[in-house]
Amino acid sequence: MKRQLEAALGSDPAIKRALAIVLMREVLPLLDELGEHAAASHLQMAIDTALGPAAFGKIDGSC
Repeated sequence: MKRQLEAALGSDPAIKRALAIVLMREVLPLLDELGEHAAASHLQMAIDTALGPAAFGKIDGSC
C-alpha cells in the first residue's frame, strides 16, 4: 500500500503531510468510541503538532 500511495502522491511533502493529517483525523473518533482515551489524546497531540502553531490561532495578549 505504501508504494501505491507514494506513486499517487509523488514526492510533495505538503501533500503527504495533509494526507497524514486527514488519516489521523479519521481515526480519532474511532479511538474515542473504543474508549482508547490515552491513545486518542496522543493522536490529537500528533495532529496539533503536524498542523503547527497556526492551528492554535492567535491568543489574546500574545505577540
